[in-house]
Amino acid sequence: MAAIGLTNSCVLSKGLIHRILRALMLSQVGKDKDKPVLFTRNSTGLVKSVSAIDVLIYTLSCAGPIVLIALGVTELPSIYEGVNLPLVFGLSLILLVTLAYNTICLSSTLPRAGGDYVFGSRIVNPVWGMIPSFMVEFSFVVGIASLSLVGLEAFIGPAILTSYPQFAGTVSTWIYGAPINVAALGLLIILVIFGFAIIGTRKWFWFVKALAIYALIMTLVFFGYLLTANHQAIMNNYNAQAITPLTYSAVVTNATASGWPQSVPGTTLATAGAMIFLFFFMAAPISAYFAGEIKNTQRSMTVGLMGGTIMAWVIAAIGILGFLAVFGYTFMSDFGFLGSLNPSTASLGVFTFNTLLLALVKNPNITFLIGMGFGLAFIAFLSVTLLPASRILFAWSFDRLIPERFSSVSSRTQTPVFSLAFVGILTGIVTVIDAYYSAALGEVLATTLIVAIAFMPNGFTAALLPFRKKDIYNLAPPIAKKKVAGFPLITITGLIQGVGLVIIILLTFLEPAAAGTSTGQISIGAIAVVLFGLIASILFYPISRAIRKSQGLDLSLVFNEIPPE
Repeated sequence: MAAIGLTNSCVLSKGLIHRILRALMLSQVGKDKDKPVLFTRNSTGLVKSVSAIDVLIYTLSCAGPIVLIALGVTELPSIYEGVNLPLVFGLSLILLVTLAYNTICLSSTLPRAGGDYVFGSRIVNPVWGMIPSFMVEFSFVVGIASLSLVGLEAFIGPAILTSYPQFAGTVSTWIYGAPINVAALGLLIILVIFGFAIIGTRKWFWFVKALAIYALIMTLVFFGYLLTANHQAIMNNYNAQAITPLTYSAVVTNATASGWPQSVPGTTLATAGAMIFLFFFMAAPISAYFAGEIKNTQRSMTVGLMGGTIMAWVIAAIGILGFLAVFGYTFMSDFGFLGSLNPSTASLGVFTFNTLLLALVKNPNITFLIGMGFGLAFIAFLSVTLLPASRILFAWSFDRLIPERFSSVSSRTQTPVFSLAFVGILTGIVTVIDAYYSAALGEVLATTLIVAIAFMPNGFTAALLPFRKKDIYNLAPPIAKKKVAGFPLITITGLIQGVGLVIIILLTFLEPAAAGTSTGQISIGAIAVVLFGLIASILFYPISRAIRKSQGLDLSLVFNEIPPE
């Protein structure tokens, strides 16, 4: 009995000893800067609570196929006039599937909070891991704020105005009026999103799933109307709308009179540009950033990420190609030109997806319900960036690159409350700035470049895994060790992802119009934003390492092991 008691005492004291050692280490920081100290770490405190269905819904939300339908039916035929869209969808699927496969393999091999940061820092170099994570963090904080306002102005507002024009005064006041009103609504959306995340990850997932499920149901209703649509009836419905200043035929006549060509052959650059457009809406590898919280990572990521990616592609393809088939490619090209590119008509604000939706559905009440489905899909689309944004800060802090407070986890909610609150405050500040100084940073092009730069390194990281970290690769799950003719499949798919995104980045600089920029030019503001993010991401680790070294802590030791979860 005494031996048993002694054994239990020793076991129980392990946690206490660990805490004492950690306290002693921290007490030495700043006291004896020349003397090396012990590097220790606790487990993260995060809980594996995310299921395969959660990842599936999450992937569908961040891929944004429903959002892509609303934007793609007007943008693709006009900005990329003449392209073969079935070909574009086919080519895009290759890049999307390889991206999903690489993410599944890396997340299953290193299932840790931090995603690309952990993959790149452990397999290649700490700076290599910092580049994508910093760029993603930067774009997500700016993106959540900007998209909250876009959701109001491009989805919620038009849904109300199209079906219920009698509320035009109220909508104009709150959504299109004083910046303080728009900022208040944007902050309300952000407060709800962050509130659910802070009180519990499971509750946040239920919030996102509720939005996504309603959006998916409305999308199925929308598809039902597409499948039974009659082109002549659509023309008649469009002509009968009081909100539309031009008839169906007048749209074509007006666009032609304004100099818009009616027949343009597709080009290689336009095809590549359309692929960029699809990719930056449908690439959804960001569940990797909370891989440490996913149950049975390999199975859940395979079902959720790969399944969600393919489902998103199918939804977008059916929606866009079906819509263009019933409305007519030429009409949609002219409609997109008048709504986005022609200064004489763009200010009218009536060339929206909702106007077309009303012509398809005819019933204003059903049109509103479907329109709100697209709007809530957009809210879900912006919401899903929250979790990665907080987990990146968490991972940096866990490796001591930033203050330890960012990796603290509430024992009650099992969420990194401080990191979530920090991201929420930054997002709120950017929301207010955006409300008063709309699109001041050239967000469209900046986001295109930032996302490309963020997703590119991970492809080369995946390709190098079997060669740079053979010990990790040998312990990887079966999906990551598949081979083609004796050669690692992950290396092949990694190169497709990495090289493909390098080409996209080059195309953006060589042919801005093909990248989807509204002016066909690269603005100085956009380039400044991208360069700031890139330079800051490269310098971040060396600066953190120098600071920690002055405190007697060698950060290089962090990257010689895999942190526990």
